[in-house]
Amino acid sequence: MTKRTVSLTLAVFLATTGAYAQALSNAPSPSGDHAAAGVDLATFQARHLKRLMRADADHDGRISRAEWTAWWEAHPGKGPSDPAGRFRAIDADGDGFLTAQEVDAVSAKRFARLDADHDGHVSRAERPCRGK
Repeated sequence: MTKRTVSLTLAVFLATTGAYAQALSNAPSPSGDHAAAGVDLATFQARHLKRLMRADADHDGRISRAEWTAWWEAHPGKGPSDPAGRFRAIDADGDGFLTAQEVDAVSAKRFARLDADHDGHVSRAERPCRGK
């Protein structure tokens, strides 16, 4: 009985290990065609919004001028050379707050500038400082 249990356990283990290894070998590589295709607009906007919303200290879904200033003062050299000017450029309605809609609008404009071949994706080669 013990030999049979050990044999069955070993057989199940080997079968699942083989299936797992095969699944890994069939998975697309990060440097495959998907990565070469680049990032679409929705993904580009979502990433940009997520990155900027880190400055939303009170988590109200918008970034105040004070939150923006505090964020960039705490992270020198990581953002725009003129944080106040960048805030004004994003704050389309001039109310002193950055909303998701304003960030998405700016991201869409940037995406359009970067998408040199107008294929709806920004590839690694099209992004500044990323093609190398």
